[in-house]
Amino acid sequence: MTDPTADRAADLDELCAALGSLLDGDGRREIVDRVTRGDDLDEALRRLRASMSSHGFEGLSPTVPATVRRMDQRTRQDGFRVLHAWNHASHEFTDELVPVLMIDFFQRAAPAEPDPCTTVSILLDYYLLHLLALAAIRVWDSEQPSAALDRVTGLLDLLQGPDGSGHRFATDAETLLIYALSQFHPEEQAYDRLIEKAASLQDRNRIAFARVSAAVLGAHLRWGFWTMYERDIQRMRDDNVGDYPWLLWSVTTLLDAWVAMGGAPGEAPRRDTLAGSILLGLAADPWAFGGRAPAALEPFAEMYEDCRALLNAHGTTLLDALGAHKPSKSTYSPLSLLFNFPHNALVAAVTVALLEGWPRAVALDDLFRESETLWEGRGGDPASPEAKEELARALTAFSMARPERLGYRGALLVTYDPLTAIRTHSMTMKALREGLG
Repeated sequence: MTDPTADRAADLDELCAALGSLLDGDGRREIVDRVTRGDDLDEALRRLRASMSSHGFEGLSPTVPATVRRMDQRTRQDGFRVLHAWNHASHEFTDELVPVLMIDFFQRAAPAEPDPCTTVSILLDYYLLHLLALAAIRVWDSEQPSAALDRVTGLLDLLQGPDGSGHRFATDAETLLIYALSQFHPEEQAYDRLIEKAASLQDRNRIAFARVSAAVLGAHLRWGFWTMYERDIQRMRDDNVGDYPWLLWSVTTLLDAWVAMGGAPGEAPRRDTLAGSILLGLAADPWAFGGRAPAALEPFAEMYEDCRALLNAHGTTLLDALGAHKPSKSTYSPLSLLFNFPHNALVAAVTVALLEGWPRAVALDDLFRESETLWEGRGGDPASPEAKEELARALTAFSMARPERLGYRGALLVTYDPLTAIRTHSMTMKALREGLG
């Protein structure tokens, strides 16, 4: 009789090993050469589409299709879908994989004279990114989920290394995990269960996950506050009940880490970076942290009190740290970026790269932070403020280019607005000053 736990761990290990074998070397170049033979891009995309749909590429183990199906089925049972998109019109998930839908969109868009190798390379990497996202959300199938996350980060580095398309999607597995979660999922309790799992991660992984969570939830809720709910905070809370426990966990985790760094020598740069992440989380709804807990947080009274205690005990120092992150009209600030869901921002970035015909060197999570120094051995920020702003404005332009890309009452699904960032910072600081004990 087989051990289900061992089977799950074996599947995760097999997928990671198969991806590592493909990504570390010439495997992708050989796939691109085979797919693009004959220089007929439509035929190349047909071959690529068929291989994606079956998870059957030369260079990948023949057992991968069955492994992916098992891992995908377990993820569905947990309440999430990583490989398929939610159709908001039909209220169901798509039959086709997200990367396949990207191929279909590209063919409908029919850009002038695209380079077949560049196009296929970006699309192939986009497909492999989704397999890595599936691996990221399954790391708790391993006895050592933090080590499994680090393994996925290493595979992501290979994906975005010199043997691939050159397009940067994300910096680490924690961001891939957020991408996997960011698609709309009808079962809200699934998020609570996953946050409980995230709390068991080692410090560096837990803080990294909290940082990207605070940025994503902040951008999502700020988008709703300014563009969808007409600055009605109660409407926003009522419509986003499932986000608030996650937001509370993220802010509390970051505050704990920020306080712990206070007395350590040499921690000033990282502590300042962490303050920027805390600001993004608090700015989502600063009034939620300044007194009576919103209804969505009442079942989490103990964590809420812990968060309030940290804010009250360190409020003066924290306000000074948050004040240092005041945005301006002339320098990129992550407070300027708003979107309804992060997957829309990543999809837009990939689409822009495909339509322009060249890969982008700025990852999604590069947009979530100001330029920063070394963080937990993960390297510094590779993207300049100018490159971030250029991409953020390109995503905004893409969002407004066609009516079908607009959201509620014509709202842009991704927008970069420095003036809104300045107003948000001022509003957040005022609310915190008034709410701190």
